[in-house]
Amino acid sequence: MKIRPKIRNPQALGDAQRLVQVGADADIVLIFLRDRGFDQADCIYAVETLYGKQFSEAKSLVVHSQAWSDRYESDVELRKAARKALRQLAASNSSDLPRIVFEGENE
Repeated sequence: MKIRPKIRNPQALGDAQRLVQVGADADIVLIFLRDRGFDQADCIYAVETLYGKQFSEAKSLVVHSQAWSDRYESDVELRKAARKALRQLAASNSSDLPRIVFEGENE
């Protein structure tokens, strides 16, 4: 299996680092990165690198940013559909499937 590099456009990341250094707001940096072809995963990795954030904090910053606000509702619906499908698979108790465990009531 081929694994993609975390940062696929190092030049744009370097430019974003310069924006951070001159005090650009995180949303401006995310808009810049999105304009350079970064997807949400790329932006999460970039936030980890640029701001020294942990993955969960970087993900939250990106997902709730103005730069990605047009995707928020569709992403929420996708996660709901995925959880529903996983719950249905878990309820089937099929011996062909790995055991699926939900850690919290809202998982």
